[in-house]
Amino acid sequence: MKNIVCLFTCLFVITAAHAQITLDTSAYPASVTGTDSLMATTVSSSFPSLVPATDGIWDMSTVTDSATILYAYRVPTTTYQFADSNFYNFSSFSYQGNVQSSIVIAGIMEYGITIQKVGYNISTITSGMTDSIIIPAQDTLYSSPRTLIAFPATYHSSWSSAYTFDLKYQVSISPVYDHTPGVVRRYVIEKDSVTGWGKMRVKDMAGSLSSWFNVLQVQTTITGTDSFFLNGAVAPGTLLSDLGLVQGQTDTTYEQNYYRKEEVTPFANVKYANAAFITPVKATTHVQRLDNVGVSNITGNPDVRIYPNPVTGNSVTVELPAIGGLWTYELTDIIGKKITSGVLETNSTHAQLSLPSSLSPGVYYVKLYNGGKQTCVRPIEIAK
Repeated sequence: MKNIVCLFTCLFVITAAHAQITLDTSAYPASVTGTDSLMATTVSSSFPSLVPATDGIWDMSTVTDSATILYAYRVPTTTYQFADSNFYNFSSFSYQGNVQSSIVIAGIMEYGITIQKVGYNISTITSGMTDSIIIPAQDTLYSSPRTLIAFPATYHSSWSSAYTFDLKYQVSISPVYDHTPGVVRRYVIEKDSVTGWGKMRVKDMAGSLSSWFNVLQVQTTITGTDSFFLNGAVAPGTLLSDLGLVQGQTDTTYEQNYYRKEEVTPFANVKYANAAFITPVKATTHVQRLDNVGVSNITGNPDVRIYPNPVTGNSVTVELPAIGGLWTYELTDIIGKKITSGVLETNSTHAQLSLPSSLSPGVYYVKLYNGGKQTCVRPIEIAK
């Protein structure tokens, strides 16, 4: 009997250690605004096996990253909870927009894009020295919300989105058009399904291994079709040809996104060449808030947050759990060398931590102690 109890106990521990996660509103902090640091693979990078699996092991630390660190900005907004800043293309012209989003009971939803004004001279295309295309500042609303993740998200769950939105532009080509208004109307159909669950690790910005994180594997297919209008009518074929566009052109992207708890940004985003999801062509990994295997891991207070991160000033805010007592900290470099330490002056559950102004850009670790006992370790990136 004793052996049977021991066997069941061991099985319970093993099952708990490898249980799949479920994403719902409780999986995210109260605020998700901030800056995310990303690493993208090189063109020649090889990829590990990423086939759908239950209790899978996906090791993205084997990919070859470019030397460039990418920054994704998630900013506060008025009508919704946050907005992700992204770049888009109209023909060969790029423009920036903030995707208006919220985390609600139904899931992580996107409602439209707030676009910043940008203009381009197109004299190399039309030969007119003052010819231009302008994308004015505008708020584009989706005809219905896009569901980034539908709650509760777990193995075998699926969801879809279908929506339309308009991008306004103005074209000037002498002597025919003078700030003539136009619209690009985009029709989008998206299908998402949770095809696997398991653990994933990546490399951090310094090339060190992260810990293994529990993730959900989501396959995504997005098909978009564009229609072009000018001055209230279908855009002329000659203009579209000059801009390298085709009326009714369709593009489809195939992605696998690996989501972990507490993060809106996928732990890894992998793009594929076709619908078979066999040949990956590019990957982007989220290299923030990682537990580095070379330093002490979180030991009991996963609610601790440090922001902004990356750090561009000389201080950060430390969000602490509701635990009393004396909080102290130690700042080390990536190999564990102590830089500074001190007492956290707390105000309720928040504290300001001043950083040495002499810190060079790079990754550092903040070790937090409560009553002299190490509570957690958090990586921060100095980007100033």
